[in-house]
Amino acid sequence: MAALVSQLDTQAAAAPEKQVARPDADQWGEYVDRLIEVLGSLDWAGWSVPDEYDSDWDAETGPMLFATLWRTGAAMEIEYYPRESRLRFLPYDDVCGDFPESFSVLDGEVEVTVTLRGDEAVTAVHRRVGALGLLDATRVRVVEGADPEAAEAFEAESLLSLFGPAASYREIPVADIVKEAVQHPDLSTYLQWVVGRAGRNVHPDPVPDAAALGIAAWCWRNETAVEAHHLPSDVLMARVNIAVTRAVLPHVCPYEGIDWDGIERSLTDTSWKLPDGRTVSSLFGDGWPAVQSSVREQIRKWQRLDSELLGPDTTLRLMTIGGSTDHTCHWWGQGRWRAICEEIVHDAVEAGFTLPQPYGC
Repeated sequence: MAALVSQLDTQAAAAPEKQVARPDADQWGEYVDRLIEVLGSLDWAGWSVPDEYDSDWDAETGPMLFATLWRTGAAMEIEYYPRESRLRFLPYDDVCGDFPESFSVLDGEVEVTVTLRGDEAVTAVHRRVGALGLLDATRVRVVEGADPEAAEAFEAESLLSLFGPAASYREIPVADIVKEAVQHPDLSTYLQWVVGRAGRNVHPDPVPDAAALGIAAWCWRNETAVEAHHLPSDVLMARVNIAVTRAVLPHVCPYEGIDWDGIERSLTDTSWKLPDGRTVSSLFGDGWPAVQSSVREQIRKWQRLDSELLGPDTTLRLMTIGGSTDHTCHWWGQGRWRAICEEIVHDAVEAGFTLPQPYGC
């Protein structure tokens, strides 16, 4: 019996593996649709998720789809192996190819399990790319000691990314748009302080969630009466900031731009409530009319800049920078928020602190 088992094992080992059949057109279409679905959060965050992919097939690993994803000069490669339920994110290294000015957002390979069906894979990809910062604006700078011409070229490329869409919107040269913008009384300070200093290393990506934070920061928290009527505690202020961001998010779209009218209605509504039922207006008490009026003024100022000077794309990019500064980059609403909270919880547990339950949801 032992000899027979050994013989069968030997025959099984020597037998050729069953080859994977080449997919038909419908199956390829199913793979593409699934890939587009699991990359949805990246698409929303401004990455150029295609609806067509290069493909390959191997008798052992089966089908593969691959592409380069782009966003404002940044790039990364993806490879999807449906049979093996694997989605790989890889560094972009074609620096000598057609786009030498582009740079990679990844230093190494990242892999996520992606089954052909189900919501779990969509959530897993969302969380993983969020933790990597790929759903937030890219932060990038020229290395110290670089050729001055390289630094100037990178700055010029960034400026073109920021104001090029406005030039197309207005149908005038980029230089004319930049001149108007830096001299505009309602925009010059923002460009000098937020873009030029606080957000200096923030690449001008069009990221709706970050733009919502920019609106929360610069149409609610700053340049309004909110700070003059500061609430009793920083915790309560943070809760209101979160409520503001939640109210703004539905009105920011990467395809249609910012719905300023909808934001104004949301942030000046006297009946607008926190999750615990308290109205925001009641928290500010006698200061609410001043808050309401000044917030409305800020929103309408940006609405005018959007429609008359910048256009929807450049406005979205400017607000993205405003929501990605050192001051705002850790606010609720960033793609890295869950990863930030998990790290804080991990450090607290490691330090022996007792945390309220449940904290792992």
